[in-house]
Amino acid sequence: MLCLRRYLLSTARVASPLAGLHRQLLYSTTTTSPVRFAVEEFLVATCGLTPAQALKSSKCLAHLKSPSKPEAVLAFLNDIGMAKADVATAIASDHLILCCRVDTLRRCVATLREIGLSPPQICSLISLVPGIVCRPAQIRRIEFYLSFMGSFDKVHTIIKRNAFILGRDLERVVKPNIAFLRQCGLTECEIVKAFSLAWCPLVRAEPERLKEIVVCADELGVPRHSAMFKHALVRIYAISPEKIGSRLDFLKKAIGCSEAEVRIAVHRYPALLTMSDDRAYRQLDFLKMKVGLEPNYIAHTPVLLGLSLTRRLVPRHFVLETLKARGLVKKDINFYSVAVSTEKSFIKRFIDPYKESAPGLADAYAAACAGQLPSSVLH
Repeated sequence: MLCLRRYLLSTARVASPLAGLHRQLLYSTTTTSPVRFAVEEFLVATCGLTPAQALKSSKCLAHLKSPSKPEAVLAFLNDIGMAKADVATAIASDHLILCCRVDTLRRCVATLREIGLSPPQICSLISLVPGIVCRPAQIRRIEFYLSFMGSFDKVHTIIKRNAFILGRDLERVVKPNIAFLRQCGLTECEIVKAFSLAWCPLVRAEPERLKEIVVCADELGVPRHSAMFKHALVRIYAISPEKIGSRLDFLKKAIGCSEAEVRIAVHRYPALLTMSDDRAYRQLDFLKMKVGLEPNYIAHTPVLLGLSLTRRLVPRHFVLETLKARGLVKKDINFYSVAVSTEKSFIKRFIDPYKESAPGLADAYAAACAGQLPSSVLH
């Protein structure tokens, strides 16, 4: 028995180091994990994004386990001639482009070439709307707009202002709306210009809705052949035809004019329909109380309500009052013509001729435009 005990103890001493080594190997195997792909660092160091852009994009790319697919995408974009800055812009705009298969990108770029785009145009388009190389349906829409608008530059400009057009169904929405506006008397050129307007109802409104909007514009007295017609469609779409009546009531009370006069105002300046109540009140208070304009005058010159109060109306009124006080201009000068004139024209007419008779006027006007009205009359 004693011999057996000694044998077991000696065996345990020999096995102990081996068992410890086994446990150590087992522990190291179960606790060591592979290095994760640092997406955020990759976006900054390799793709050229800012830390803020990378932080935002990395949250949607956390599923990427390695840089192999993003690196393949970057290599492809470099091969087609995209500058690094444009690549960064594209990724910041639509980071999921890094998840696309290169074969898909290659097919879409080939299709863009087939519809007539040059390599620089393709690169410019990808920078603007990266998803175009992942969505073949949008390329067919690009092809239609190229044909309809006549040039890549026009299409590029319109997409830049209203990328929403690439998501709308051509056959169900866009083409029927174009056909309807042609029936309304709009020319091809006018319809193309309408596409560039923000919230363009041509692509946003369903065909039946567009017809309701046109009827509403007719009821407001906006001639279909006028330059304001397309702007009226945009504003009516923005607030909906159902709310036009209450908006007209507000403007009538705020301006202090008749129903007929408020319709004239809207006809001449449709943006009144979507102007905030607060801004309308501030503009009207200044025009009535400070400038001394009558409600009917404002109703017939409604664009005054759309001009900047601090950068245009207040500084120019200050200059006029200063010149009137010195007897340098007529008392009954037309404020509308002064307010709507270009900056160059205003300075040439009301600042430059009075450098000697009203010293300091130019500096005072510049200060007023910066929101710093002089506290006293010029010396």
